[in-house]
Amino acid sequence: MKHVKRALLCGGIALAVASTASAETYRFSSWNAPTEPTTQANDQFIKDLEAATNGDITFQHFTGGAIMPPKSHLQGIGDGVAQIGQTTVGYTPSDLPINASIAGFGFIEPDPIAIGAAYADWIMHDPAAQAEWHGHNVIPMAGFSTPEYSLMCNTAEPVTELEHMKGLKVRAYGLIGALVTDLGGVPVGMPASEAYQALQTGALDCASLSANWLRDGNLQEVSNSTTLTRWTPAFNSPQMTINKDWWMGLTDEQRGIIFELAARTQARAHIMYAESASSALANALETGQTVEVEPADSLQNAVQAWIDNGVGDMTGIARDTYKIENPQAVFDSFEPYVTKWGALVDGLNDRNDEEELTKLLMDNMFNDLEPSSYGMN
Repeated sequence: MKHVKRALLCGGIALAVASTASAETYRFSSWNAPTEPTTQANDQFIKDLEAATNGDITFQHFTGGAIMPPKSHLQGIGDGVAQIGQTTVGYTPSDLPINASIAGFGFIEPDPIAIGAAYADWIMHDPAAQAEWHGHNVIPMAGFSTPEYSLMCNTAEPVTELEHMKGLKVRAYGLIGALVTDLGGVPVGMPASEAYQALQTGALDCASLSANWLRDGNLQEVSNSTTLTRWTPAFNSPQMTINKDWWMGLTDEQRGIIFELAARTQARAHIMYAESASSALANALETGQTVEVEPADSLQNAVQAWIDNGVGDMTGIARDTYKIENPQAVFDSFEPYVTKWGALVDGLNDRNDEEELTKLLMDNMFNDLEPSSYGMN
């Protein structure tokens, strides 16, 4: 979509409404629903930012893709349709091949807090990873990770055995899509927000998503079972993406405030995701709308063999699909961050303590970023 900004400015009702607000009111675009954890965390970020700047920086929060669809966010934020928003790497991998190529590390380090922090640290410090974002006129800020992915299915019987995967149409992207193929299924690429209708109409048999989507996406209404596959979480996208021109127009003090609030937003998103997935699954079970099952040995063993055999040829996908000449160099640049954050997260006293997690992120990631130079060239 080459003319996202022009189309939205000409035809977007939501933007027309927003334009009647003060010129001091900026736009934050979240394509997820208002109840989704990253959206809720971003909503609190907006409120905290307004308070911390004494009203100098105020945003209107557009949720549910009100001003642009998920796949348009990278270009739309770069064009200034929104000053800050959500960008999901898996929806535009050809535009962010380096960032897309490391998605398989979630199979190696599935702890959501550790892998989400590792990615955030990497994109804000590694020159090549960061340069991909700057090439689209955006600044990556903070990170997050969903809980591990489950299979939510509308099949007559729960999907537990390897043989059950044969021919199943499964909502899946990237390496999970490759895994589905290797297990005998058929991956279907679509935004998570479209999974409800696809399951309802039979366009999908299963959706590979974190369990919070049972409630946040109402998938408990259109699925019969949830298989706790514990596949890689979605982690390789920033918590927020910032228009570079807008960022460069801020003062050093304002950019410093955003660093601090972004760290807290990342901590909140992690905590909210964990709570949301747990409570959504419990609610679905209590209401009898879905049953919870564990994968059988045949399925687990097949997945483990796939991981042991190079994570579904992660290197080959990076080279052949994402056209990265030296995938190992990219993996070598990311791996130290995974090791670093695995150890740091292991040392947490309470994973659900917002203050402790925010301090960990500030001390080990954000405090060495300079407001006067980060994203300024």
